[in-house]
Parts: sequence; structure tokens; C-alpha cells
Amino acid sequence: MAIVLLLAAAPAWGVAGEWAVNDESRVRLITPYRTAPRDGELRLGLHFKLAPGWHVYWKNSGDAGFPPVVVFGEAAGLGEPELLWPAPERFELPGDLVAFGYADEVVYPVRARLSGAPGDVLKLMADVDYLVCEVDCIPYRYQLTLDQPLGDAAEADPGTEPLIASWWSRVPAPAGTLAGVTTEGSLTASGPALEVRVEGVEAGAEPPGLFLEPHDDFDTEKPEVRTADGGLVFRVPLRPKQAGRALPKETGFAWTVTNLVHDGRPVSLEARQTVPQRAAAAEPGPEPAVSRASVLRSPILITLLAVGAALFALWLWGLLDPRPSSPGREALGFAAVAAVLGLLYALSRQISFEGLAWVELTLLGMSLCAWLRRKAANRRALRLVLGLGLLACALTAPWLADRNRLNDHDISIEEKIV
Repeated sequence: MAIVLLLAAAPAWGVAGEWAVNDESRVRLITPYRTAPRDGELRLGLHFKLAPGWHVYWKNSGDAGFPPVVVFGEAAGLGEPELLWPAPERFELPGDLVAFGYADEVVYPVRARLSGAPGDVLKLMADVDYLVCEVDCIPYRYQLTLDQPLGDAAEADPGTEPLIASWWSRVPAPAGTLAGVTTEGSLTASGPALEVRVEGVEAGAEPPGLFLEPHDDFDTEKPEVRTADGGLVFRVPLRPKQAGRALPKETGFAWTVTNLVHDGRPVSLEARQTVPQRAAAAEPGPEPAVSRASVLRSPILITLLAVGAALFALWLWGLLDPRPSSPGREALGFAAVAAVLGLLYALSRQISFEGLAWVELTLLGMSLCAWLRRKAANRRALRLVLGLGLLACALTAPWLADRNRLNDHDISIEEKIV
């Protein structure tokens, strides 16, 4: 009886650590072994179970959030563990936001190398920092532990080995490792857009998905996919993070393609390539006629119209006219302000957001000068200075609009955003 009690009080050796539990999720470390080998590859898993509607993240979290950060403690004979990323899902969120990650349950595979680990037990410890989201997001941080028995030969555990193997099979295969499968990307200036072609595969039971890792120069929109001879083609509209920046001749992209079928079995594929810009084919045709729409693409003209409408509203409200305003004139002044807002909306599609903010500030400066000028009715010198300030604001607004105008590619992107 004494021996039984001592064994019951001893720490449990096993292939699964204790759950760290909260209302939205629980997480633990697991391994596929009853006994792990002292030398060779060691496979682990970061096992999450999530409440209905909640998710955790892929290495690119999407529009918000962040992926799990795992830091393993040092253990004798253990090399640097590497966290792997199974093929993710896409989540459409309120506010036209998108997230990439996993719902219900996920095991993030982890691999490391063991080299002559001493003793009969490998004590594993990992600090895990993660975010779990539904509509709102909640961060959590835990220290997870697991005691893994060691031996000269590996012995699989029937409880955890199938679970880890299942999620390990969902880790995308690197490009070039699947016989007969190729993938390549190219940039197109029209849009601009990234085009990714995958040959030697078919679409799976679920629609194929393309997931891009974060890029320093571009944000991305939802990919479109079409079938092509021998494979699939994805097109991803790009939004430059810096307005007015020219499309580079080549740049690096990393992508993962999911829900593919190769040789009758489901696969995912990942690639990291330097993507060149593809020259657009010239299409001869007649010169386009200049239309009223193209004239209204001039940010200077739009700004001058906005300045004129603002001055008209100030005059109707009696700030530029010594005569008292009437209810009819005041109502017409509000209509002129509505015209100013409409013109600013049109201007927002022609100039950068920073430039639009400066134009709006000059219009506010005009209004302030007009109001102060009316208040200083008996001070001629001050009225002259404020009048010059009003004129300066009116002339500065179109100059700012011209200085911050977008190029044609940026205009087409802004039109899609709006």
C-alpha cells in the first residue's frame, strides 16, 4: 500500500501534458510516443481545442490578430524546435475583415532533433502566447510542460499518434517535392495583381484556397481562381502600402495553396519565390476620346470646384457678405456644403489620403478666416490680413491636390476600395 501511495504522488510520465483551460479554448503539449528515441527526429504537437465560433491563427493572421508564439525551454540533448503550420481556413468577419487560421481543433506540429539525451525522461517546457478570436479577441499566455519517457527505440502511443499524424499530413508540401507539380507566380501591372499558376493538380472536394504570407510593400484582396490546362490559376489583386509607388520589376512572395488533389490524394503546396513582373501585351486600337469623366479625373479641377462651392456657402451664410443672411439663403448654403462633401468624395479617389486631409484643412482654414473676418468688422487691418489668409487657403488647396495626386494604377485600386 505504501508503494502504491508513493507512485500515485509521483509526477505523471506521459505523452500529453496538462490542459491549460479558459472559457474560449484549452491548449496542451502532446507527443506521438509512449517512449521516444534518444537520438533522431522528435515530433511534438501544440494541441488546441476551441469553443464554437472561436479560432486561432495561421502564420499570416489576416487583417487582425497574431499567430501563436511558442518559446521552448532548454533541455539536454534537444535541438531548436520548429513550429509548423497546417493548411489554414479563411474566416470572413464583420466589417469586411478576413482572418486565416483554425477553428474547433488544431494541432500545430513541432519537430526537433534529439542527440544523446541523458536520463530516462525528457522534461519539455514551452511558453505559449496566443490570441483566440470570435468577433472580439482575447490574449492568453501559459507555460506548458510534458515529461516524455526515453528509450533506445521509439514506441508509438495509440491515443496521440493518429492525431499528430493527421495534422502532420496537413502541413503543405514544399514546391518541387511533388512529382509532376509545378508552381510559379508573376506580377501584372493592370490592377496590379499577383498571378499564381499551379500545374499538375486538380481541385479537391472543397474550393482551392490561396494564402499569402505578409509582404512589406503590398496588402492583398480575396484571391480569384480558375481552372487552366493541367492545373489552376489564382489572381490576387494587390494594394500598394505606399501610394504612388511603381510596381517593382520583381519581388518575393510566399504562398500556400490548399484543397488540391495529386495522384488521387488530397495535398497542400507551399512555395517561396522571386516573382517577376510580366509585360502586358499591347492591344492596338483607336485613341480614346476625351470624355467628361476623364476631365473630372483632374484633382485640380475638382478642388477648384470644392473651393468655389465652399466660398459660395460662406457668402450665403453672410460671412463674406455684409448683408444679413435669410432662412432661404442659409438652406441654400447647406446645399452648397453638401456639394463640397460630394466633391471631396470624388477627390478622395484621385489623391492620397494624406493629401485629402491637407485639402480639408485648407477649406477649414478658409471658413475660420471668413468667420474671424466677420467678427473683426471694425478693424480694417485685421480684416485685410484675414482676407489674405482666406485667399492663400483657396489657392493652396488645388496645389496640394496636384502634389498628392495618384497615378493610374493607384486610382484603379482606390476605385475598388471605395
